[in-house]
Amino acid sequence: MPFPYFEGISTDFTGTWTSSRKRKAPDIAPKPAPCKSNAVPCPHDVTAIRSSRQLKEGKQQCPICLEDYFSTPHGRTTVTPVKAGCSHSFCRECLETYLSSNISCPLPWCKACLPLQPESCELCGAWQRDHSESLLVVTVRAEEMLGSIKDALRRLAHEDHFYKLPASAFKLILAHVRTTLKRYEWQFHAGIDLAELLDPFLLAIDAEAAHEYYGFELSAPTPFSSDFPPREHDADDYTPGEEPWIVAFFRQWALDYAEVNGEVREGWGDWSKNPEQESWDWPYKRIIAHKTGVDGQMEYLVKWVGQRYFPSWIQADQLDVAGRSIYDKAHGRASQKSKGPSRKRKRT
Repeated sequence: MPFPYFEGISTDFTGTWTSSRKRKAPDIAPKPAPCKSNAVPCPHDVTAIRSSRQLKEGKQQCPICLEDYFSTPHGRTTVTPVKAGCSHSFCRECLETYLSSNISCPLPWCKACLPLQPESCELCGAWQRDHSESLLVVTVRAEEMLGSIKDALRRLAHEDHFYKLPASAFKLILAHVRTTLKRYEWQFHAGIDLAELLDPFLLAIDAEAAHEYYGFELSAPTPFSSDFPPREHDADDYTPGEEPWIVAFFRQWALDYAEVNGEVREGWGDWSKNPEQESWDWPYKRIIAHKTGVDGQMEYLVKWVGQRYFPSWIQADQLDVAGRSIYDKAHGRASQKSKGPSRKRKRT
């Protein structure tokens, strides 16, 4: 009786032996050698430089921060050089920061014009979408804007009783508006950016605590979705139907204000520092992912407020501990206890 594992196996011999010890190699057509890509790089193509031997003579420093490549300056991680699509070299941190709001080379004398490639590059696609029309920006003037918002809230309450705020809630939201506008005074921002900067819930470390602090009168969603323009930029910031009405109000106010008072600018330009607060920081909405960097340090991928910057990887010490700890806890990572500020910010 045959063994069970021989059942169903054909015994017809079809092979050809050339030797009792050696089989004839099958005839397989050789694979053509891969061709080198001649595609023109896009503005976001970046190549890592692994050693100082790959650097050009006399190009041992980042031309932006002037730090030596592969050094570890005080307060910074290793200065890692990378090569941009135009072949100029910069440190990774400086180039990533620059490319978050530009598509040209950081060197003013570089005439390279790298084409956007939205089909293959996500960042090119995002840039093309965000810059398909002329960008209207407004200069933040705290007292003027505060008065405009106050008047708009009163008109809204007069039109519909649902939006009429108790004196305490009205005072609370105006205090938030005043503080926010003072922080960014004399900077210029697009309407969408300004609306998200004014959102009292989007930048809160603890969203539930923020809703409790501002109360139902401000955190309740609008019962009439047609009262405000839809949330088109980052619509997933809020669950459909749960966006607080005050957030939708700030969006409508900011877009209307920019349409009336805005001026066209090419690109984003530079935004001025507030000399009183020494503020260069830019807030982020949430942490998307994390990884261990080439230097062994933890890095986080953050989504910034508004349209000015694309999501980017930053070092852990550039985020406040409070903002980091909630993400770390949700992803099973050990984190320091929060003693930081109540709003999420990039530290610069």
